[in-house]
Amino acid sequence: MRSMDFQAKIREYINVLKMARKPDREEFLTTTKISMAVMFIVGLIGFVIYVLMEILPQMVR
Repeated sequence: MRSMDFQAKIREYINVLKMARKPDREEFLTTTKISMAVMFIVGLIGFVIYVLMEILPQMVR
């Protein structure tokens, strides 16, 4: 039974790889820009939270 599950999963992975294609330059650049923007935003949110956690306890005292 497990052998069939494993073989089915391998078949699924092979089908996904067959459908995959290399992105063209414009698609790659767009994806890269979006990824960089999201990383920047997440980093900025983390930095703001860090600064607030450092400043707010001192202000409350």
